[in-house]
Amino acid sequence: MFIQEYLFDQEAQAGLTVYLHEEKAEYDRVGDRPFVLVIPGGGYSFCSEREAEPIALNFAAQGFHAGVLRYHVGVHRSFSLSLVDAEKAIAKIQELTSEWRIDAEKIAVIGFSAGGHLAAALSTISPMKPSLCLLGYPAILSSFATVMQIDAPSLNECVTKDTPPTFLFSTYEDNVVPIENSLAYLQALEEHEVPFESHIFQKGRHGLSLATERFGNRKEMVDPRFARWFDECVEWLELNWAEKVTKPALLPDLGQWPIRVLFDSDENKRLLLQAFPSWTDKSRLKIVKNISLQQLLAIMPEAFEQVSYQALVARLTDPRKEEEA
Repeated sequence: MFIQEYLFDQEAQAGLTVYLHEEKAEYDRVGDRPFVLVIPGGGYSFCSEREAEPIALNFAAQGFHAGVLRYHVGVHRSFSLSLVDAEKAIAKIQELTSEWRIDAEKIAVIGFSAGGHLAAALSTISPMKPSLCLLGYPAILSSFATVMQIDAPSLNECVTKDTPPTFLFSTYEDNVVPIENSLAYLQALEEHEVPFESHIFQKGRHGLSLATERFGNRKEMVDPRFARWFDECVEWLELNWAEKVTKPALLPDLGQWPIRVLFDSDENKRLLLQAFPSWTDKSRLKIVKNISLQQLLAIMPEAFEQVSYQALVARLTDPRKEEEA
């Protein structure tokens, strides 16, 4: 195991510590390894050691490369500078890819509490997004940013379709960061069709980290049920990294395209909302967005009483032809 620290700001002691697997002949078949960047919490007042190296070493034990980001906290606290720290960490990891056989397409970030806030910011408002995002009892809302004494937006409002797939774990009984933070972020992911998995445990205090006997600083921080998040998280990472993302084949007949795909074109969206004004209600649109107009005609022919199916499809445009032009 190769361990190296890269300091970004000497005064603030902000930097990246990496834990990299050294290539051995016995590991030839493994190839490039994924990288998990760990961002500990601490309310932007400090970086929790329980959510730093122990997390990274556990991921390293699963065969991943790992690293820990220590960012601007305490008297140096600054959301903007912390986000720059996170971006510098991603850049440094990418710089190390060829030398240390890091898979540049498989760089994930995991953040806890305030670190979850920073990980969510990296995944939403930064151009240097990870491929996957893991959030542990994250602070999300601007109301909690005020508590942490930083100037930051509500990150659920910053989610877009480009936000990476997300794994979120938290507890209903969190005694520091209200569960509404997690729920607001999950709702935003759903609204923008960002794939996610969530495990919200009923029991458990804030800041449980691994929640195991050797890493619980107090008896109440040992929670075997909550500790399941780690195995679930590793399984989720492997599941997502194993999938090859391919765009679905689109048929020439636009009436067979999923309605949500047609909505990607502003002109098609305008025509469809004109034909079906009830779809301006998001909850109603969600009912039909994954089917085609042809399927809608078969299921609900009455939906086309005011508009002709053939005439509507004939007016739709194929965005691929516009791109070719």
